[in-house]
Amino acid sequence: MMGKVEGLLQTVSDDVNRIYKESLDANETFLAALDDVAANVLALQSLVATLLKTYPVEGDAAKGWLRANMDVEGQGLEKAEAVVDFLLGKG
Repeated sequence: MMGKVEGLLQTVSDDVNRIYKESLDANETFLAALDDVAANVLALQSLVATLLKTYPVEGDAAKGWLRANMDVEGQGLEKAEAVVDFLLGKG
């Protein structure tokens, strides 16, 4: 009986270790993808900020576009407006 319990405990232990390793691998893959997204966003922000120096836009017009095209009760509007200010050198 004890041998059977030990065998079951070993199986559970092996399964927990396998799940842990898979979780670590998935997290590493996710973090690498997130790093790629961040690099792309920063590159695009640098290009837009450079273009805005040559072709200025009205911040209120950009924010109006955001309000018209985003869910104003949802998440992200304040952050998006803050990015507009940042890109226009006001934040």
